[in-house]
Formats: sequence, C-alpha cells, structure tokens
Amino acid sequence: MKLFPDKKYNVILKYVIAVIVIALILVLAMFRWDTVKSLFSVVMSIFEPIIWGAVIAFIMNPIMKNAESFLSRFIFRKKPRPKLCRALGVLFATLVFLLVIVVIIMSVIPEIISNIPGIYDGIRYDLLPGLQNWASKVLADNPSIADIVSRELSDIGSTVQQVLSNIVPRLQNFLVSLFDFANSVKNFVFGIIVAIYFLLSKESLQTQAKKFIVANFSEDTYRNIFRFTHNTNSALLNFIYGKVIDSLIIGVLCCIGMLILRMPYVMIISIIIGITNIIPIFGPFIGAIPGAILVLIAEPKKVIWFIVFIILLQQLDGNIIGPRILGSKIGLSPFWMLFSIIIFGSMFGIVGMIVGVPLFAVAYDLLNGYVNSKLREKNMPTDDEYYMMSAVDIGKVQNTVPDSEPPVPIELEREEDKK
Repeated sequence: MKLFPDKKYNVILKYVIAVIVIALILVLAMFRWDTVKSLFSVVMSIFEPIIWGAVIAFIMNPIMKNAESFLSRFIFRKKPRPKLCRALGVLFATLVFLLVIVVIIMSVIPEIISNIPGIYDGIRYDLLPGLQNWASKVLADNPSIADIVSRELSDIGSTVQQVLSNIVPRLQNFLVSLFDFANSVKNFVFGIIVAIYFLLSKESLQTQAKKFIVANFSEDTYRNIFRFTHNTNSALLNFIYGKVIDSLIIGVLCCIGMLILRMPYVMIISIIIGITNIIPIFGPFIGAIPGAILVLIAEPKKVIWFIVFIILLQQLDGNIIGPRILGSKIGLSPFWMLFSIIIFGSMFGIVGMIVGVPLFAVAYDLLNGYVNSKLREKNMPTDDEYYMMSAVDIGKVQNTVPDSEPPVPIELEREEDKK
C-alpha cells in the first residue's frame, strides 16, 4: 500500500524507516547487548538445522554438479533424464559427505582411545616424577620457598573440602554440556536431511529468491546483490576446498616428518595439525600447542625438535604449498586477514575463523570497487601510490589522463597555455 501518490516520497519513506530500524538495532546492540545476544542465541538455536542444511548443501553442491555432468554426458547422453541425474547426483554427494565424516571419526576416535593409556603412563611415570625431583631440588636449595610451600600445604584439607563441594555444580554443568552436544548432533543429522531437500529443489529456491530481490530492489541494487552472491560463492568454494587439500597435504607431510624423527603419537598429532591448519594464521599455533604437550609428556627431550619441525613445516606451507593451491594472494593484507579472523571468530567461533577471510575479502573487494568508482567520478587517480604522498599534497594535481600515465601538474599546464 502506498501512502503518497508521488513515488519519490514513498521511496524516501522507505529509506527513513530503514534508517530508523538500523539505528534502533545499533542502540540495542550498544546498551542492551546481553538481551540482543540472548535473543540471537534463541533464534540461532531455532534455525540451527536449517543453517546446518545450508552449509552442508553448499559443500555438497559441487560434488552433485560433477556427478550430474558425468551422468548426463556418459550414461544418459542419448536419452536425457535430468530428474534422475539430479537424484543420483544428490545420492552420490550425500554418500561422499557421509564417507568423509566416517573416515575422520574412525581415524581420530580410535587413535585417541588407543593413546590414552600411553598419555596416562607418561604423566604418571615420567612427567610427575620429573616435576617432583625438580621441585625437591628447588626446595632444598631455597629454604625460604620451602617454608612458603609448607604453609600452603597446611591448607590442603580446606581446599579438598572446597573442591568436593564444587563437584555437584560441575557435574550439572557437564550434564548440560552433554545435552547440548546431543542436541547439536541431532541438529546436524537433521541438517543433512535439509541439505538433501535443498539440493533437490535448488533451482526452485534460487528462482524464488531472485524474484523477491528483483521485485523489491532497483536494477543497480539487485545486480550488485547478484554479483556479490556470485563472488562470495566462488571465493568460499575456492578457499574452503583449497584449504582442505592444503591441510591434507600438511597432515601427510607432518606424519612423514614425525616418523623420520621418531617422535611419539605420530597419527594423532598429524591429524590435529592437519585439521587446525584449515584456520588461517592461528591454525598452526592452535595445532602445535597440544602436539607439543603430547611430545613433552612422552619424550621431553624431543619437544624442541618438534617445535622446530612444525615451524619449518608451516613455513613450507605458507610460502610454497599454500600459494600453489590457494593462489598467490587472497587480496587482503596480513592486518585485514588478522582483523577478519578475530571479528568473525568472536562472532561465530571456529566456523567464523575459517570462512571469515574469504567473506571479508569479497566485502573488501566490493568496497574497493565502490571507492575507485567514486574517485573516477572526481577525475582522481585510483593507484595506491598516489595516496602515499603527504595528505596536504593530494588534489594539487589534475588527473585528466588514464591512471597508467602520470598526472600533469596544474602549474605546468598553465605555463604551457601562456606560451
């Protein structure tokens, strides 16, 4: 329903309402952040199966498309059957996705279970006696420290009672965490089912979304939206699949290197290094910490060699393997990569740390294109080198030539006109 007969005023009204709504959301986020966060958590918990389904469908979609292409080209070439090809493609993509999950679980869980006794024995018979001997030596050489320790030990009884009194609430928290984990598993299973329906009706959902966007936005706006979604889809797919391949190679190289160096817990540490390598920048550090702890428990003398090996491995990945797979650069400086990982990680956890870099790269590219278009409207250069000069000197040159040629100073141009 239109409130004004003039279309211009209706457009202005829409923008005013949008600005008011955005301002209210920002005010609530600033002064009632706990309420907004709890409301956001409730909404996310309700839509969690749908979100899982969208993410899983996004991952399975390239597999389904390749399977469809193979079937249509070699199996149903003479008599096309698109619906059957789609159903078989979805079935194949689902089986591949489930197979990958099963392989990961069967690789990680048995390895962890088999290494628990060794970790326990290492703590009990190697680490703790070594710490006790070190502590005894320090106390013997420092009587003042021994007096402080003896006074602290007198409070062990009260400390034990306090710990026992806190067991019940901690047990309750554990049960709550266990329930949340079971609920997440349930939502993940439902997400797989939702993903199957997403893929089966992909064209219909895309058509409905496009109709809604075209109906509610101007031509320039909806073209920018379509361009943004296309670029985001390409960036995310290339980044995620490239990172998975890169992490698989790093995991295999870590396993080979640890076998050559005869280090303990080869499989479990290699799996940890490979999985955490998916996270940009922080991934190597996240994976190296538990690996170093395991090596320290089993063979403390080799922990330094392990750290050196991981540093060399990550340098190999960052300078040779990663650029070969992901490309020479993502388009972001190290600062913006770190910025995107921190922001998206704080908002969406591990998933945000993984997808934050490509998402921010797309947004950065769009913003950079917008800035360059505005500069061209002002007949200003778009090269970064021009804006490296002092700020007071910007604008003293006249850019009437393409960006590839140097701008002509206004003073020289006037002198030539006089001649």
